[in-house]
Amino acid sequence: MDKSSLTQQAYFLPDMCLAKNVLYLTLISQLLAIILALNTSFISGDFWVALSLNALFILWVAFTCAAIFCALKEKINRCSSTQICLLMFLTINLTTLFITWVISFLLPQLDLFASSPNSYLSIYLRNTGISIIFSLILLRFLYIQFQWRRQIKAEADAQLDALQARIRPHFLFNSLNTIASLTRIDPPLAESLTEDLAELFRANMQTSKRLIPFSQELAFIQQYLNIEQTRLGDRLTIRLDISNIPSDALIPPLSIQPIIENAVYHGIETVGDGGELNISGSMEKSIIRLLVKNPIGNEHASKERGGNKMALHNIRLRMEQCFPGQSQLLVSSSDLEFQTQLKFPYQKSLL
Repeated sequence: MDKSSLTQQAYFLPDMCLAKNVLYLTLISQLLAIILALNTSFISGDFWVALSLNALFILWVAFTCAAIFCALKEKINRCSSTQICLLMFLTINLTTLFITWVISFLLPQLDLFASSPNSYLSIYLRNTGISIIFSLILLRFLYIQFQWRRQIKAEADAQLDALQARIRPHFLFNSLNTIASLTRIDPPLAESLTEDLAELFRANMQTSKRLIPFSQELAFIQQYLNIEQTRLGDRLTIRLDISNIPSDALIPPLSIQPIIENAVYHGIETVGDGGELNISGSMEKSIIRLLVKNPIGNEHASKERGGNKMALHNIRLRMEQCFPGQSQLLVSSSDLEFQTQLKFPYQKSLL
């Protein structure tokens, strides 16, 4: 079973090891206890006693099931959705029968709980019936939620595919323009850079992964900088300090290269004498921070090369698709300098 399947199946059963899911379970249990207490008190007239007993019983069942699902979550997520439904159904109802036996028989035998005036059979039938109905409703809800999450994931994957398909031709077009400018000046060098570009795209096209190690993204960056350094010569000074970024950190392919391309095309090239391209990286509390700084020319030169900011918008969308709510792409500028900052979480394996 591949990782993508595991990712989708993990959505079906909520992770009961998470505190927020246990809180949701507690609230649902209390709501069910209130509903049952209202029905019972309509006959007996003692709402608070009924509520306390129902809440105690339901919470025992809920927390026992949650502990089982939490302990076995790795094994459960390897099962199919049908198997998970069957396992959940059996676990909820068998736990209900066990807690019913403990409260109605074991605890009264030990003089720890008052025995019920009702017959054992009626108690088991009532509790089992309620448990079956509730578990079926719960499984139906989880199945609908599972299907909805799969649809959202499919739409997100399709959007991410479209975004990544757009960034590759954009990169190819600009790189070929760079090489074309060298064909008349230095044909052998243009040929060498074309081979570098072909090697870069060969490595890039060999993988269909949506996330690649940072070391591989760094190879894309260095290939591109090699092309630009050859073209601009002394006008481009590169200061690269990203040793603090783990090489196994995952990132969407060609996410950083367009940022650097913008820094060169809209920044360095607009300055008469060129300037320094500063690329630095750091990591703090599992958050990776990449900062790209470049000088900018006068306002007239910048307007002449003003783009539609497609590349930055594209990167922002792709990062959000891969790291929902955990990534940021920030830009700022002054009279002499433009900064682009990319933040994303340190993730070294597919979740």
